[in-house]
Amino acid sequence: MGQSSPLKSVNGRSGWWIWIQLVVVSSGMFLVALDVTVNVSLPAISDYFTAEPRIVYLMITFYLGTTIGLQLGMGGAGDTFGLRRIFLVGLVAYTVAMVAISFSPTINSVIGFRVVQAFGNASLAAIAPALVTSMFPREIRGRALGIMTGIGTLGMILGTVSAGALLEIVSWRWIFLFRIPFCIAAIAGTLFFLRGVGDKVEEGRVFDWIGASLVFAAMTVVVLFLNIGALIGWVRIEPVLILFVGACIWVIFIRRQKVFKPPLIDLKVLNNKVVTGALVANLCMFMSTFVNVFILPYFVSEIMGASTTSLAVLLLVNSLALALCAPLGGYLSDRISPGPVTIVGTILIVLGLLSYQTVAIGVSVMALAVRMAIIGAGMGLFQSANLNLVMTGAGKTSLGTGGALSSITRGIGNVVAVAVLGGLFTGAYTSKNHGVDILLASTTTDSVVAYLAAFKLVYFAAAAIAFGATIASVIAWRRG
Repeated sequence: MGQSSPLKSVNGRSGWWIWIQLVVVSSGMFLVALDVTVNVSLPAISDYFTAEPRIVYLMITFYLGTTIGLQLGMGGAGDTFGLRRIFLVGLVAYTVAMVAISFSPTINSVIGFRVVQAFGNASLAAIAPALVTSMFPREIRGRALGIMTGIGTLGMILGTVSAGALLEIVSWRWIFLFRIPFCIAAIAGTLFFLRGVGDKVEEGRVFDWIGASLVFAAMTVVVLFLNIGALIGWVRIEPVLILFVGACIWVIFIRRQKVFKPPLIDLKVLNNKVVTGALVANLCMFMSTFVNVFILPYFVSEIMGASTTSLAVLLLVNSLALALCAPLGGYLSDRISPGPVTIVGTILIVLGLLSYQTVAIGVSVMALAVRMAIIGAGMGLFQSANLNLVMTGAGKTSLGTGGALSSITRGIGNVVAVAVLGGLFTGAYTSKNHGVDILLASTTTDSVVAYLAAFKLVYFAAAAIAFGATIASVIAWRRG
């Protein structure tokens, strides 16, 4: 009696104010998700600069590698210098990159400024979950993280819907110019609404610049190994040498973390079985579901002969289901427990991926849309609850690190999916069909049959990986 509801008053702040602050923080994830538009614009950028696709693809490779490499350092910087400060630095870097890319005169300058954008992206992806965790008490933290995930997914939806229209009406440069108003609004919101939020840091804490450099190098080597291995083979001298160098860097980094006080990452966090299990589940889940991003589009266009609009609808259905179920997953993780919610989410994803085993050559777009909705719903439930597990287990002094680890496992899962599952798909297709290029698979009956068999094999492998996420989620739940 007489106590305020946690929804009306949070940490001494009025309800409406804290939820506005949540929207401001979530704008960072919204901007990160908007980058889906870049994938759509790659052909237009290639044509504009008369650049080969392999050169334009560096926009993605450099961006992804830099983002993954910097996230742990950005998380540690947030814990050392203040979460809001690093979040604001990320927003400014992201905005500067948008302006610079929009007016870039060459493809090389576009690629270079994408690295600047990756710096901002790494800051936003690592710090946003940490800020939300610092702002909300445990009893409503899950729904706050779920709302943040849902708002982030809205960026993916807007990016998917707007990309085609922008490219039809105006230049590819508007893919980046389009984001600048959102960037300015996010900066203004951070300066006005987030004053004093996340600025409290441990007195005398020193940032480990050498450790941040080591982990950046180590993460970059991991991404390089996966790309080179997928391109030329895993048992060649080049990827083996890269792997050896990466292992040496990791050993040096881990030894430094044991003696440097405070470490960039407290290794005790990884000794927490809840955190470790949740991170493994996160890695497996993003690895398994990424097949819908780089395998399904080719099936839709090449084998089904469907339009790009149909593909956009499929991706939109997936994103909408995720956006709607993410807040629900957060709410249920508060009311019940994060563990069971993550398990239900992974089971939905496993079933959705397994359902592709019944796909036939004449499958309809609607039938695929149902599958995408199931997987999207599962991801919505899983992401919110899983993030709640990681951030709660990380502890108050390592929130930036917890957010970074969650984001890193997501990025590594995507990279591994392209390298491993992409390689499995290509290998399975070529082993049964030697006469037709994979991009021309619809030209003969045998090549279509071989393509469908490879397609189902990859989705079965993805379902098996998703089942691994279920097991990891059960371990995290039972240890919690």
